[in-house]
Amino acid sequence: MPAITQYKENKGRLPLWDQELLGSGGKRLGVVRWGQGTPSNSLWSPSFRCDWKKLGVGKKGGGNTGGCIYIRAGRVFTMSKSRGSEFLDVILHIEKALNPATNAGTYPPYRPGDTTAGRDINLPLVKGPLGNELPKVIPGNYAKPPKTPEGAPLWRGADTGYEDNRKIFSQHAFEVPQDNFRLGNYYSSNYCKYYTSDVYIKYGYTEVQCDEYPFASTQEGAAKDKINYSVRGVRADHNWKHGDALKAFYGHYRLLTYDPVNTITKVSDSPFWVKIAD
Repeated sequence: MPAITQYKENKGRLPLWDQELLGSGGKRLGVVRWGQGTPSNSLWSPSFRCDWKKLGVGKKGGGNTGGCIYIRAGRVFTMSKSRGSEFLDVILHIEKALNPATNAGTYPPYRPGDTTAGRDINLPLVKGPLGNELPKVIPGNYAKPPKTPEGAPLWRGADTGYEDNRKIFSQHAFEVPQDNFRLGNYYSSNYCKYYTSDVYIKYGYTEVQCDEYPFASTQEGAAKDKINYSVRGVRADHNWKHGDALKAFYGHYRLLTYDPVNTITKVSDSPFWVKIAD
């Protein structure tokens, strides 16, 4: 039975009631506070949620099975450029994508007249630069005010969302007629091999992977609007190690995949932000 321990005046264990308190419209209001009997007032625990799912893999993840999380607290995936040197390629990519002052230089480019409806994933925009590239509105930046598009959280997506996001920029044939560039229809085809070919040439095609932000595991990935995202070739070992760190974060902070069928309130309670530290 989950419980929290109070360390103030009245030290002791406070049992948690595992029944959600819903309003008349089905909106989630909280969790009833007392663990025994029928509550006589409106006191709730501060929105704890417990689960028995296995989340997180890799050396830092440990494959956590089950846990409780205080979902009202902001969950922030913090990456340090000095302490995270083992996946620095990914950190620098995300840092550039998060900053409106620099993300006009990310790929695919965003230019005047470009729309989601007008984008053809088989004909990505020419690399350029042409001088008219526009900043993108990419969410998840913990350093930005919370009520701004850039400061809006990322949300853990559905299990099927990963492939939907990846298929926007990979796993299909595409061509850029302006540069006489074409990649055939095979699994390893991706935009990074066109936009950041210099990285592949530097490290070798078998040693580089296509990294994307927002993460493919989120609802804000490339499939959302096909514009406000970024891809870049990074060293494969950096990408693997960063993936392990992200999965460990998901596990420790109980970021569940969105399940619209079995979620009573039809909303995810797994928002999070990204922070880049020196």
